[in-house]
Order: sequence, then structure tokens, then C-alpha cells
Amino acid sequence: MATFERITRPTPAEYEQAAEVCYARFPYQRALDSPERFRAFAILGVELAVMRHQDRGFQCVAFLLPGELRIEGEKGETLRWHYMFQVASLPGVPGAGALLIRQIMQWYPAIFGMGITTDAERLYQAFRWQRYDGFWRGIHPINLSRMVADYGSRLASPAARSLLRAFSGLYNFASIPLEWLLAFGRSATPVPAQPSASPAAGKASLLTSYVRLFESGPVRAADVGGMARLLCTPETGSLIHHAALWRSLRKINAKACEMLLLSPASCRRAMWLGYVPLALEVYCWDKDGVLAEAIPILKQHGLTFLDTDKTV
Repeated sequence: MATFERITRPTPAEYEQAAEVCYARFPYQRALDSPERFRAFAILGVELAVMRHQDRGFQCVAFLLPGELRIEGEKGETLRWHYMFQVASLPGVPGAGALLIRQIMQWYPAIFGMGITTDAERLYQAFRWQRYDGFWRGIHPINLSRMVADYGSRLASPAARSLLRAFSGLYNFASIPLEWLLAFGRSATPVPAQPSASPAAGKASLLTSYVRLFESGPVRAADVGGMARLLCTPETGSLIHHAALWRSLRKINAKACEMLLLSPASCRRAMWLGYVPLALEVYCWDKDGVLAEAIPILKQHGLTFLDTDKTV
């Protein structure tokens, strides 16, 4: 018999058990996980929603990271929601994901879903989640061969995949001298790890305990399983800073570098910096209208990947 549980304060063992479910669908995530990552989850308040079988343990899981926005003025209120990520179920449990998400909707009145896959998109549409346009990810390939190998299946056109594979070797070779010229020979600096970072030190400091961070002037990026995600807006830094960052990311065989874009103007800025804007699918469960109020303010303030689940 299966039951649903919301675990607001998971133990390290529960994080590990939930992660094992994820590996069945996302095996690359195994390299991301560590006791330090699960410690950070606990500090950041990451919750678990699970479907548990009384004899076989967790069958389906979802991780939820809290987010909030303080609104100044007469109201003086704080808007709260959760980012949902790493939703996965074990093979042989058909429909478990849909059942768990339907239960999660009862527990959490505001859920921000970012980077929704095509398969999941149909499910969220069926559950009447609100789609939000006006989000993009700016992608700069570092190792195009690795990027196509991991993400090429998302391209609908087989011809496009074949063309990218054929072009990837030339791209990787030509990028080395070009990046050196654009960066004037500079490289980014690794950010020292802070294994004992506390919540007061900020999320970026906490990240250094289990992922590699690189700094090039005002531009910072976190290497999340080979995808380097910028912790700043596209208005931060110059092409020199970004090229220096790419040089360092190439040395660790990263797949790509990406930034969060929130407007057509930011897309144009990103293109000048060498990034290709691609639509980022965002769906929200917003029972009480919290995210409808929060999203325009977040975009105005400059939401980055650091503020979301994409860098935990």
C-alpha cells in the first residue's frame, strides 16, 4: 500500500533515499550529490514530498526549495512559495508522478516550476498550472560535443542534431584561441570553498561547500554537473569577464555556461556577450495568486539562477 508524505525537515538519510529514486531517471545526478549537498539542503530548508510503499520505501519523490519576497510599504508583507525540482519515480510505478504532483498541489499553494520538460508540460497543462512567458536561458556552449550528447535529444530535428555533432569538433577547436583573444589572456579565479558556511553567509557561500564557483571580475558562475550557471544578471560584467570565465570552464570540461534572461532587452544584451537565448518553460501552481504578484517584482529586481532551484 502506498501513502503520501510531506517531509518538512528531512534527515540526511531521507535526502539520500530520495536521491536514489532520482538516479533511476537522472543517473548523472549521482555525481552531484554528497553529504555536503544534503547538508546545504537542510540549511536552505529543502523539503521532500514522497510517495512511499510500506514495504519498498520511496517510490516517487519531489524536492521543494522555499523562496520568498519581502514587499516594503504599507502592506509590509512577505510572499512565499516553493521551487519544485528533481521530480522522479522508480521504473514500474506508472502514474506515480501525476499522483504525487496532485497531492503536492494540496500541500503547497504556490509552486514555481522552471525549466519544465516537454513530457512534464502536458501534465501541468492537464492540472491547469499557469504558464508564464518572458523567461529565457542564454546558452554559451563550452564543449559542444558534450552538450549535444547530453541535450541533443531535445532537438526535434534529427538533421539539426547531426549538423551540430558534425560541427562540434571544429567549434571546440576554434573556440580556444578566440576565447584567449576576447579575454586578453585572462582566466577566471576559483572561489575558495567554505565548508562551514552558515545561512547568514548567503547561498553563494554555501554553494562553495559542494560545487565549484568561478569568479571573473563581477561575474560569478557555479558549475552544476557540467552546466555553469551565472549568479548575476546579463548587465553584470563585460565580454572580457565572460570570455575569461569560459576559458576556466573549458579547463574543467564544462558543457556550457548559461544565464537567466527576463526580457527581450536582456536577450539582446546576452547575444552581445556571446549567449544564445532559448525559451525557458515556466509553469506555476498559484492557488492564491502569490506568484502572479511576485513574478513581476522578481523580474524588475533581477532574478538570477542563484535565487532558484537551478543552483542547489
